[in-house]
Amino acid sequence: MDSSIGLIVLLIYGLFAFAMTYWYSRGYNDNKTSFLVARRELNTFQGSLSISAAWLWAPGLFISAQQAYVNGLAGLFWFCIGNFLTLGAFAYFAKRLREEHPEGFTFSGYLRERFSGRVQSLFVVEMMFLAVCAFAINLLAGSKTVEALTGLDDGLVRFLMTFIAFVYTFRTGLKATVVTEIIKISVVWAGVLVLVPWVISNAGGFDVVIKGLGGINDPTWMSVFLGFGAAAFLGHMGGPWGDNSFYQRAFSIKKDSIVPSFVIASFVFIVIPIMMGLLGFVGAGAGMEIDNVGVTNALVIAHFLPSGASIFFMFMVFAGLVAILDSQYSSVANMTGHDIYNQFKTGHVDLQIRWARGGMIALALIALMVSHIPNIQILHLFLFFAVLRASVWLPSMISFLKPEWINEKGMFWGILIGATVGEILFVSGKLGYTDTAFLGVLVAVFGSPALAIGVSKNPSWIRLK
Repeated sequence: MDSSIGLIVLLIYGLFAFAMTYWYSRGYNDNKTSFLVARRELNTFQGSLSISAAWLWAPGLFISAQQAYVNGLAGLFWFCIGNFLTLGAFAYFAKRLREEHPEGFTFSGYLRERFSGRVQSLFVVEMMFLAVCAFAINLLAGSKTVEALTGLDDGLVRFLMTFIAFVYTFRTGLKATVVTEIIKISVVWAGVLVLVPWVISNAGGFDVVIKGLGGINDPTWMSVFLGFGAAAFLGHMGGPWGDNSFYQRAFSIKKDSIVPSFVIASFVFIVIPIMMGLLGFVGAGAGMEIDNVGVTNALVIAHFLPSGASIFFMFMVFAGLVAILDSQYSSVANMTGHDIYNQFKTGHVDLQIRWARGGMIALALIALMVSHIPNIQILHLFLFFAVLRASVWLPSMISFLKPEWINEKGMFWGILIGATVGEILFVSGKLGYTDTAFLGVLVAVFGSPALAIGVSKNPSWIRLK
């Protein structure tokens, strides 16, 4: 495919997205509530599609296919199971949060009321870091896909993705994000339902899928669980608790629509990584030798389908990933416009929107720099922040279910120490210095709540204030 075609496709999508968001988001930039939480009026249809789209970022499109190709059914299973269960599990939590904090904007804002300013700050720092990682991951996935299919410079693609999402989100905030997310999930659904059966047919039918169920490595389920599945499952289960995008949806959806929106979203979402995984099985079953396994699905489509199909796939991926970028823009705007602003200022609602937009600019610049780190890989970034956000999962849940179990001191030190130690162990293991990656996962997930409860019940454990 010629690089000029790729550039034209990207620009067409940018113009289309801007036109749609401009039309449907009129009047949603006039105040804080409109800009940050879409006036709290999203219905079940809008909420479920928005949530499923916010959950479908680069790993859902690419790592599912990569794991299916490399590790077969075991890899795809461990990627999908946590992805599917977590949104439904989060529904009850989101409903409780909205009931206890009906006029809220962020979960970290609730934590300030429930615990203290430093607990709020800890959560804001973690979620800001996660937003940067998520943004960078999607930039990498999108740019590498377009480069592989068209030869278009990946640095230019990253800039275009960042700029396109920035232009329309900067103007109207969350409402623009919801509009593009509905477009995104519709396009991706159409794409997988057309392209995947077409690939399977051209590759020789389901026999080639069955042949590839073991992947190219044909590993044991236990080895996949220890090397990938544990971190992926626990990271996914803790995902919504560590991502401000989903708290933002909890404050934006009508109260009666919160639970059905999250439950429906889990079913809307899970179809997509399963279908992408089938492409990985096809690649393995057909004996394809794929060097860049991070874009397995793109290369399988390019191998078995005509160039026009690759153009559509590229459009599908670009639409999907750009919509994730605007979701992260909105998430960071939500925190900078509410949490960070209120640390320094009070009142002046118009200035809060300016602070929110300033957060968007900072996110774009930092994430672009992270995406240009030499030899950085999508999978490593994904697993790194999966461990980080998993550290806030159980303490956050327990603070709602059993508020008497965790006090301010326990919440702060439990998450801080659990996340720090867990990441050190995990990263050292992944870098090959020690075999501690799995231990890092366990410390982050279970050490954080254990320490939080222990410090709360026995303050002498941590003598610092």
